[in-house]
Amino acid sequence: MNLSNSMFESTENTWAARRETAEPEHRNQSNSSWVFIIVLAVALGALACVGYFAVKNKNLQIAQLFGDRATLNTLGQRVDTAENTLRDVTGRWEGLAQRVTTLDGKVSRNLQQTRKYAETLTAQLHQQIRAEIEARTSVLDARLRQVESEQTAQRAQLARVEGDLRQEITSAREETGRDLSGVHQQVENNARNLDSLSQQLNPERVDFEVAKGRTTELVPGISLQISGTNNRYQRFRGSLWLLQDHRTLWLRDESVHQSVRFYHKESREPYELVVTDVTKHSVIGYLLVPARQQPAVGDPDGTRVSSSAND
Repeated sequence: MNLSNSMFESTENTWAARRETAEPEHRNQSNSSWVFIIVLAVALGALACVGYFAVKNKNLQIAQLFGDRATLNTLGQRVDTAENTLRDVTGRWEGLAQRVTTLDGKVSRNLQQTRKYAETLTAQLHQQIRAEIEARTSVLDARLRQVESEQTAQRAQLARVEGDLRQEITSAREETGRDLSGVHQQVENNARNLDSLSQQLNPERVDFEVAKGRTTELVPGISLQISGTNNRYQRFRGSLWLLQDHRTLWLRDESVHQSVRFYHKESREPYELVVTDVTKHSVIGYLLVPARQQPAVGDPDGTRVSSSAND
């Protein structure tokens, strides 16, 4: 409705502006015509007065000079002719003024008719626009009602789904709580088992440094002997002596960071010998001892065998 009123007001303003524009133009034309007529009449009156006084003076001069009656009569006739001609011109101007008045009336009537036609056209346009807006508004209202009904149904459905989800979440939490208690207990058992297993499987690292040309016992029953070193290419030669097995493992041109695996007589897990650095006079590395074969802190005499380059 606001849209229709605004469009109607804009249409009325347009026609009013046109009428206001047409009326001043018509008034200006009428005023200019009347001014022209008045100026022309004043000019003709002034011309008639000047002619009359000039003729009168001429008659006096002619009468004084010549005293001829016939000549005076002729001049009088000419003056009368001039006066008749002036009256004819004045009558014609009066007719022209009447025509201008008639034209002014016609223009006024045409302007009134145009105004009535514009008002009628504006009213029809206003009615048409209002009808179109009402039709569109009804369609929009129907769509809005449909959307509102759909939203209401969706909200109800969401409420039902939310209630179902809450019930499911509550039941799931209860079941999860019961399951978590069992899971925690199982995790604790597994952690204890893993700790015991890691204690059994994690090997012990025994670091060493063995001088070239010497034999050093790394752990009880296992000795390492280095016969040659090449610090430039980080390679070495030597042997491992396994006391309980009564056998020797030869190390021929081995390189650093290369794992040497071997088995002991009383061990099911392998030992690993790794050299990390080769110097000109010694080798440095470590020995991984399986967990079940970890050596005691000290030997039966209370001392642990160790080796160094200064032994």
